[in-house]
Amino acid sequence: MNKISICGFLLAFLGAVFVAKGQTVVADKVFYNGIVLTVDSKNSIAQALALKEGKILAVGSSASIFKLRGKNTKTIDLKGKTITPGFVDGHSHFLGLGQQDLVNVSAPPVGKVTNISQLIAELEKFKQERQLKEGEWITAYGYDIDQLKEKRHPIKEDLDVAFPRHPVVVAHISGHMLVANSLALKLAGIDQNTKDPAGGVIIRKEGTTEPAGLLQENAQGLILKELGKIKPTLAQQLERVDRQQKLYASYGVTTAQDGFTDKATLTILQAAAEQKKLLIDVISLPSFLLLDDLIADTLNYKFKQYHNRLKIDGIKLSADGSPQGKTAYFTKPYLTLVPGCSEHCTGVPTVTSEIFNSVVLKAFSNNIHLYTHCNGDGAIDMYIAAVENANKVLNKSSVGRRSVVIHSQFVRQDQLDKYKQLDLLPSFFTNHAFFWGDVHKQNLGQERAYGLSPLRSAINKGIIFTNHTDYPVTPIDQLFLLWSAVNRLSRTGEVIGGAEKINPVQALRALTINGAYQYGEEKTKGSIEKGKLADLVILSANPLNVDPVKIKDIVVIETIKEGQTIYKKN
Repeated sequence: MNKISICGFLLAFLGAVFVAKGQTVVADKVFYNGIVLTVDSKNSIAQALALKEGKILAVGSSASIFKLRGKNTKTIDLKGKTITPGFVDGHSHFLGLGQQDLVNVSAPPVGKVTNISQLIAELEKFKQERQLKEGEWITAYGYDIDQLKEKRHPIKEDLDVAFPRHPVVVAHISGHMLVANSLALKLAGIDQNTKDPAGGVIIRKEGTTEPAGLLQENAQGLILKELGKIKPTLAQQLERVDRQQKLYASYGVTTAQDGFTDKATLTILQAAAEQKKLLIDVISLPSFLLLDDLIADTLNYKFKQYHNRLKIDGIKLSADGSPQGKTAYFTKPYLTLVPGCSEHCTGVPTVTSEIFNSVVLKAFSNNIHLYTHCNGDGAIDMYIAAVENANKVLNKSSVGRRSVVIHSQFVRQDQLDKYKQLDLLPSFFTNHAFFWGDVHKQNLGQERAYGLSPLRSAINKGIIFTNHTDYPVTPIDQLFLLWSAVNRLSRTGEVIGGAEKINPVQALRALTINGAYQYGEEKTKGSIEKGKLADLVILSANPLNVDPVKIKDIVVIETIKEGQTIYKKN
């Protein structure tokens, strides 16, 4: 070796030694004097952490982390505040339902509508504010029949009186049904001769075939197809993406999900990614109706690969409706009157067993991560049967696929055993305990109602699960979601299934590391550990030691994505 080579070797060797000892590693940022909930395998709690180049450099005591400071290191005193991993959204509709573009006609505490007159008033207010011209659509979201004084769905005549020259559509809080006025029905070509589409119901006026205005499940598509003719500009759509990601970030979400993405929405998300406009990671789950297109076009659609913070992780199949809308598919009937049904009313499966089997088999054959919406135990039975069928046909176990059962709202205990056997991951929805727990008691009886989102049972059976808001069905507020998992309180203050309560640590894991596991990203995010992405949330209080009923009052102070602040409370 010549002298230059020897000197180069010695310098490289000495540099490696210094790096190994930590003497030359200098942090970009240091957070200290706080409560660091790492959510690691031991649920360790630290005082400080250091970041470098968007990743976590070290976690430990303030004294140990201070050793990583340099002259350019930014040092942040947490002053006793709590820092957790960024929240990983188990399931929501980041853009799919577009709540910010609609009139909010939700009941308190999300909105202020408690009767049909107030609903009409909100629509009228929107019309005046937007100065809508005759013929322009008025679209609203969030009415809840069980919170309306009249205890009934609006009908087309309610809307016709106030809006005879505007097509009007008002979507139910579940997203599984809507009410249209006469002009909207006419524009969509829906009349007394229109047949119910497969997996959907057009509710008729009693004793006639005349549509009453209420369209359930797939029947909504008849109206939505007409609405789809309204084409916002690309700039307007990208502005909508920006509004949504800032909303999510304000609640500590650093990884969001767009469940059941349609082709148009996927195109917008891809445009946002291409233009590097995404501040948070967005997981897209295209509709199963796009499965063949996605498989055929590998150039434009790549699964499980991030491109500028957008990832198509898998596809989503929807098997039934909503329990509060009484369209979720059960093996036993509802106990109260179901619109459009006269006897043994068990809800509506939105796909046939043949379609279910075909989609599951095709997804498994192409190693595509499968997410399926199943609320009622009848729909869950269909999913389990389809998975078992695919395993048999392919002669291969589903273990390792981490197939997700979105909602799993009323999964039975024997079905949970199947989840464990088949490696099915439930993404639960404990906000239902508050928003519709009282309603579920009436519609389903106490036993079924108390068993909703059985988190404790899942833990006892060794099943990994996430928890979600299903935004905009309920607010994206992750601290409220954590509160609902711990307390399970209804609107009236009743505990909906106390046996299924979990503690705050377990509830926090469902919103962080378990979410990362669901997406196959547990090695890079979901906990505060060396080498992982610096996705972090600073909270006003520690959810592990406040009074459990006050967890929902905790505020997100700051949200950090890969070391950079993307939200800070004023």
